[in-house]
Amino acid sequence: MWAICTKEFRNLFKSVKSIIVIVIIFGVTYLIADIMEKSADQLKELGLGSDGYAMGTLFIVFLLGILFISGLSHDMINREVSSRTMRFLVTKTTRNKIIAGKYLGVWFFWLCCIVCSFILISLVSKKFLWFNVMDCMTFISVGIAFTILFSVIIPKPSISMFFSIVFSLAFPALSYWSIYSNNNLVNSFKYLTPYYYSSLGNYFILINLVYALLVLFIALALFKRRDL
Repeated sequence: MWAICTKEFRNLFKSVKSIIVIVIIFGVTYLIADIMEKSADQLKELGLGSDGYAMGTLFIVFLLGILFISGLSHDMINREVSSRTMRFLVTKTTRNKIIAGKYLGVWFFWLCCIVCSFILISLVSKKFLWFNVMDCMTFISVGIAFTILFSVIIPKPSISMFFSIVFSLAFPALSYWSIYSNNNLVNSFKYLTPYYYSSLGNYFILINLVYALLVLFIALALFKRRDL
């Protein structure tokens, strides 16, 4: 499992797409934090405090996070199946460990990105925003779980790429619509989205860890039934 995790983690850092995403995240993070530093008095008046410095990272994670995750990792399972290397892997380890290793490799990659982003923010805000890191990572945990699920369900990497892009654009829009809608039917959809639990703040964000485990469990159940 840890060998698979390490390989996935290293492959992400070697990818050109990953480097571009990292540059975007760090660039936006530092730019927004610098702007907020110059508007420190206004932040206090709005009651944002130190959280205002993290707006750049939070914007990327909650609006573009699933898009970035799926863009980098949409084929983490079906790529191996298509190239027949998955048949070799299942002779060496269990399917449970394959899914867990893939998941953790991607999760640790994003943990590094988010922690480094908040280190940049702390250089400006003079405070490390631990709760915001936790908020981002619990949400990202769900995004990674969805990405694995789609990679298990969809056999071709090209199709999973297209579907992931559509999903990552539509899901945030539908989620925020359901959260702020006055229509009871639409509003009830919010309970099915990780955005709602993040919006509640405090320790409600930990519900997203349970959410991620449920999605991952479904992905694992389907993967066990799949003919490789």
